Amino acid sequence: MGYFYQDWKNKKMSVEDSEGQFIMNFGEAEKSMIGNLETAIAKKDTSYMEYIKDCLEKGKLELKWNIS
Repeated sequence: MGYFYQDWKNKKMSVEDSEGQFIMNFGEAEKSMIGNLETAIAKKDTSYMEYIKDCLEKGKLELKWNIS
């Protein structure tokens, strides 16, 4: 399956397995992460930020920087 630039730009991509089972929508995952970070900041709770740090260290999460 290929994606067009506009789909990628708007993060409308999703992943399905070989049986067509939906796995992940990257745009929704990003929105959820933003919400979780906002909540952590508002509550001055570092546990979610520590979780993100741990995921980065273990390679479970990668950052991609867009320069615009």
